[in-house]
Amino acid sequence: MMLRHYMLMAMRGFVRHRLYSFINVAGLSVAMACAILILLFVRDQLSYDDWIPGTENLYRLQVTWYELGGSLLPTALSPFPTLNAMKAEIPGVEAVTHLVPEQMTVRAGERQFLQTVTVVDPNFFQVIRLPLIAGNPATVLAQPESIVLSQSMARKYFGRSNPVGRVLQVSGVAPFQCKPNDNDCFSATHALRVTGVLRDLPHDTQLIADFVMPNTSRADQLTPDEKTTGWTGTFGNNSYIRLAPGTRQDKVLDALRPILDRSIRIRPPQTGSGLEHYSLTPFRDIHLTGGRVGEMKPTGSRTTVYGFALIAALIVLVAGCNFMNLATARAILRAREVGVRKVVGARRMELAVQFLVEAVCTTLVSLAIALSLVEILLPFYDRFLQEPIRLHYSSDGMLLVGAAVAGAILLGLLSGAYPAMVLSGFRPAATLKSSGGAHGGSGLLRSVLVVGQFVVSIGLGIAAIVIFRQIHFARTLDLGFDRYDMVVIKSTANISADARVRLARVLSAGPGIVGAALSNVVPFDTGWSFNEEVHAPGEVTGTTAHLVTISPEFPALYGMRLLSGRFLAEDRGQDMRTGLSGKGVLINAEAARRLGFTVAGAVGKEIDIGTSPLQVVGVLNDAMKEGLRSAEWPVIYVADTNDSTLLSVRVRADHLAQALAFIDGTWRSFAPAAAMQRYFMSDAFDDLFTSDERQSTMFIAFVTVAILIACLGLFGLVVFTAQRRTKEVGIRKISGASTTDIVRLMLWRISVPVLLANLIAWPLAYYYLQRWLQGYAYRISLDPRYFLAAGAAALLIAWATVYANTLRLARANPVRALRYE
Repeated sequence: MMLRHYMLMAMRGFVRHRLYSFINVAGLSVAMACAILILLFVRDQLSYDDWIPGTENLYRLQVTWYELGGSLLPTALSPFPTLNAMKAEIPGVEAVTHLVPEQMTVRAGERQFLQTVTVVDPNFFQVIRLPLIAGNPATVLAQPESIVLSQSMARKYFGRSNPVGRVLQVSGVAPFQCKPNDNDCFSATHALRVTGVLRDLPHDTQLIADFVMPNTSRADQLTPDEKTTGWTGTFGNNSYIRLAPGTRQDKVLDALRPILDRSIRIRPPQTGSGLEHYSLTPFRDIHLTGGRVGEMKPTGSRTTVYGFALIAALIVLVAGCNFMNLATARAILRAREVGVRKVVGARRMELAVQFLVEAVCTTLVSLAIALSLVEILLPFYDRFLQEPIRLHYSSDGMLLVGAAVAGAILLGLLSGAYPAMVLSGFRPAATLKSSGGAHGGSGLLRSVLVVGQFVVSIGLGIAAIVIFRQIHFARTLDLGFDRYDMVVIKSTANISADARVRLARVLSAGPGIVGAALSNVVPFDTGWSFNEEVHAPGEVTGTTAHLVTISPEFPALYGMRLLSGRFLAEDRGQDMRTGLSGKGVLINAEAARRLGFTVAGAVGKEIDIGTSPLQVVGVLNDAMKEGLRSAEWPVIYVADTNDSTLLSVRVRADHLAQALAFIDGTWRSFAPAAAMQRYFMSDAFDDLFTSDERQSTMFIAFVTVAILIACLGLFGLVVFTAQRRTKEVGIRKISGASTTDIVRLMLWRISVPVLLANLIAWPLAYYYLQRWLQGYAYRISLDPRYFLAAGAAALLIAWATVYANTLRLARANPVRALRYE
């Protein structure tokens, strides 16, 4: 009965004080809606692979290469033999399995597509327990020429019929698995029998598993030599290891070092463990702690996820501050009510409970509105994130009850605690004597809350400016090559070296095509790249460089600048000779710098790769082929079409459709049994920033909401303060103060907390943003203007809010002002 009375009083308060009720409910509703949307995103990021059973002691083994010159190359991969040696020699290693994504043409009847086939150890489904709907995990990959399909791929190739027992034809080899012009090797196909069907994996997994094939099959692109002796190569191997319960990771890695020293043969005094640094990442943590070379899918960032969770907390905090601020400010208006209730026998605890119930009612009403907003916005949110984020009331009951409702109640209790304490503590005699009442120190609290709101708003504003500027900087930075109107064909690895050269020549003369060139890597796709130790003759130390094989047309096709010397040419026997020894090569400016040469002085110099001497014939500008998060590496460009399996074709923008049709038709004539994969390089560049831009847009949107909520609360506080200062303004005007004097006074009073907030927000924002920018090798500097702009914007918003209300009050008739209250 008492609770019903309290709730009825709360509803009457909503109706009686419409402006304050609207500000509180609107601010809290929008804040909680934003917090729920953010928490759904956070939950999605934290859910990666936690749905797979039995992964508590499962880890990914990954290697960081120590390169000459002090560079580090962190990868998500590891050499193939390492895992087998650990299983055989290190106690506590229960099971291991390899996973290698390989591009193959998959055909069933007339259906033919280029697909990613996941090549694994036969025990894969026993180590990583993915959900099979047909087949036994222990035997499904026991036969070498077998394959497991996902549900969607089974429907794609076999329709509604049962795929188990059916046959798929696969083709596609690694370029170094065949002799350069062995056409029979390149065109070989293998028949694989479907032995199982895998439930379609959800989006929140690091794994790709539409086609799963055992690495005992003859269709595997890795050679037996690479599986047994390739201790210094990764070749796309994702390695997973299960440790016995209680086994310490550091002990396992310590036991690995002598194995590396024994197995890797390099020049003393360097050791195998000094060349390769291994680490173990828990399987469920890979998505948020990855970001290494060779990840199967784009990874997230734990810093970003926790950063968004912090933003959700700050948005709710700003709304809670608004609520508390207005509640304590309005305490004076309820002084008479408290006095009368105390005179007729109300106790302080009863009054405090009443005010807390009112606060909780406000937050629960706001939560109901917030959930309605989430339902409206969630479809747009899904499309924006490009991930199926859903709020299911049946399966998400714990989220709603445990987090949303409990959170709303907690927010109401915390926000209403101090106002309830202030209101219930009023003395009846003092409050009944005057309508002014007593508000017991709440002015100081209001000042602290106002400063806190501005600290949050200014800090988030600075962050929004810096993130926007960094993304803009990244998009407009000169990459050192022309990425526009470039089509890359990846599937040429499935035809012989001679056929690739002929294909490039035919395409170069095609309609709407400027030219074509071969290479083993292209910007933003490392392909089959190699790292080599390079040094000047007679020098003991040198550097590690990327060895990029190209056809001579490659630099000019990409618009790369020749800084000194000449380009490679087909009519130069030195450039086109077989083998490395004595070849003329191009290097980039970074390689010249690390080798101790000037750009002009490098031309004509001899450099050594192992025992093979090379002659530098030209120096190219640095081209950021790996994006902006990685610093530029030394690069050596060698003319060699045998290992160049990527074909770049520059098309004319005004003849795009004609050029693409010619490319597709020419490919079918050269490789009718192989599916083609092509893409635009500009799209690959955009993919580098898709995640950053999406997250920056989210960040800016939520920051804007936080600032608007703060402005809404400031507006309500200013309106109330203006009403409370009506008599003061009247006295000042009678004493000779002008409208300008009064407005200037009020603006100064709001300026003090804003200026104080700047002093607090600037160092906090600087510290966080400086660390965030460290993730980019090419980044902006933290310009003081960003901080001044955010601070000035906060001050202008505060001035505008105060000015509108103060001007009306200052122009009022002082006689009416003196009659007020």
